[in-house]
Amino acid sequence: MNVLTRICTCAKQPTTKQCSVSTATATRPHTRDRICSLFRQRITSRLRTASPPSADTEPLALAFGHPHGAGFIGAGADGLLRAALTEALTSKLGVSWVIATERDLRSLFDDAFNDALADQLVPRLHVAETLEDIVERLEFEADVIRALSVNDRPALTASTVLWFTAPGPDGDVVHEAMQSWPGTGLVPLIAGPWPYGPTYLVDSDGPRPLPRRPINLLTAQQATTKLQATMAA
Repeated sequence: MNVLTRICTCAKQPTTKQCSVSTATATRPHTRDRICSLFRQRITSRLRTASPPSADTEPLALAFGHPHGAGFIGAGADGLLRAALTEALTSKLGVSWVIATERDLRSLFDDAFNDALADQLVPRLHVAETLEDIVERLEFEADVIRALSVNDRPALTASTVLWFTAPGPDGDVVHEAMQSWPGTGLVPLIAGPWPYGPTYLVDSDGPRPLPRRPINLLTAQQATTKLQATMAA
């Protein structure tokens, strides 16, 4: 597997967002308690359908996922993304629910992904019309998690969300949404190159295998010292 890691050199201004749920209910404790109770039940229900994976059963989405998102390019990129999404939607390991736009799903599945199939996958799959709709949904979910985290155990908000997206020139929108998510439970898989995290090159027959021998990563000093020692021998 080849990993092309790209570094974004552009400086971005941090975005300040208000926690709408906690702010709206700060002066209404009864309303807040009711909202927290409802969403605690919903999150707990999600966790029951997402068992923690072992090393041997780690889902592809988590194996390739990265805290800053991961991009996929190459002849086999779409095939790997289809495999990761299919596994996440049919298995109860690792991923609690999946979110994507209808356009991105139809593009990835060559229009074989229809409304009837999407309805069968609810509530594990949430299909949005636009990228903006997804961002709004994730912001709301993040607000709920923050509100529940004030007095509740963190385990109740530990659901993992798989976000499949092909943002194109709107990658900065995806990146900002990732930064506002509390914790590391958001796993974005991006179709195309990704400047904020690793980009995987996938051949038509799958990811390129890593070398079977251990790899020692060298600092500049270690490398030059080894070169000098070899030349002096």
